[in-house]
Amino acid sequence: MTIFQLLHWNGSLKALRETKCSRQEVISYYSQYSLDEKMRSHMALDWIMKERESPGILSHELRMALRELEEARKAGQELRFYKEKKEILSLALTQIYSDPDASSPSDDQLSLTALCGYY
Repeated sequence: MTIFQLLHWNGSLKALRETKCSRQEVISYYSQYSLDEKMRSHMALDWIMKERESPGILSHELRMALRELEEARKAGQELRFYKEKKEILSLALTQIYSDPDASSPSDDQLSLTALCGYY
């Protein structure tokens, strides 16, 4: 469930809808994956690209994620989604400041074209 929350927050579900992927294709594809470093890195790369398009969005999102995490903690809510958001955004910021070429796609990244019947 957390994976789908993150995909929605990240904008990936909207992108998949625009490529005409069916809901069942998305569920089938992502239900095979766990939330691991590879998926976090892919989402961090998405945020690096968003940062290049709109400078400052990454730090804004991180501040908001930290605030949401604290509010959820105080309210006694499940924290995994908020912790994962924070981790993904922190990873993106770390990559930006440690590797100026961090936005170059790698061969092992999850591909939207693979999801929609091209695998």
